[in-house]
Amino acid sequence: MRSIFQFFIISFVFVFGLVETGCKDRDEGIPSRISIDSINLNIDPANGNSIHQIAGVQVFANQELLGNFQLPCKIPVDKLGAVQIDIYPLVYINGSSSNLTLYTPLEGYRDTLNLAAGQTLPVIPTFKHRASVVVKWTEDFEDNNSTLVPISPSPFPGDTVGIVSSPFNLGGRFSGISKVYRFCFENIDSAKYFDVGSFREFSDLPTNGTGVFFEFDIKTDLPVQLALKRRNPSTTELVPYMVINPTNGVWKRFYVNLVYELANQPANTSVRIFFDVNKPANSVANREILFDNLRLSYLK
Repeated sequence: MRSIFQFFIISFVFVFGLVETGCKDRDEGIPSRISIDSINLNIDPANGNSIHQIAGVQVFANQELLGNFQLPCKIPVDKLGAVQIDIYPLVYINGSSSNLTLYTPLEGYRDTLNLAAGQTLPVIPTFKHRASVVVKWTEDFEDNNSTLVPISPSPFPGDTVGIVSSPFNLGGRFSGISKVYRFCFENIDSAKYFDVGSFREFSDLPTNGTGVFFEFDIKTDLPVQLALKRRNPSTTELVPYMVINPTNGVWKRFYVNLVYELANQPANTSVRIFFDVNKPANSVANREILFDNLRLSYLK
């Protein structure tokens, strides 16, 4: 009888051990997660304001790429314990609503997190400009000294151009009154165009294949073309870049990479960035185009 009882106890302990071990194995198979709902920016005022639209993140765990994720996101991590997490900012490039690309002027965020199976740990990464970034040009019109000027022609009678105070809101963020550059077609007699460009040409941008990011906010009632006037000692040419469609009464931010327009160009190549606004002949009056928060940057 005693032998049978001992056998029962031993069997129970053995089976319980298997069950407990199995549960632990299942726990170990459940990934941990990190959640990223928002980001912080630590921008040196010398590099312009803090208005950005970081739309996604690229995430590494112990230097292993987990992928690119649109914000907000929950990211499974198949590692437990102390895990080094690296997070890099992504933006939508060239007006695309699906093409997320690394925004290289901002450096990544790193932290070591204690991850546990089945748990979700919130993370708010902070991004700042890399030490090697060159912010070549910033313009937010707040000091009343615009670095954007009409090139040609001058505004027609009835049209208006200048710096004004206007409500600004970028996807629910940065809400408030901002000084912006405004052009308004008020004469409806004929089709015409308006160019906007920087006061000077940029003659020392990299031509070695380094990414050159130009970013801006725009609110427009009409199609607007972004273009470059590219000049070197032998040629001057107009390089159309992209057409920005009407934004339906809201502000939108654009990031463009000028690398393909600058890579392998001859020495002493210079570029002038400008916007060309074409007004259809049947356009009604009071069609306006607003610009704000321009920045041109690259890594040296």
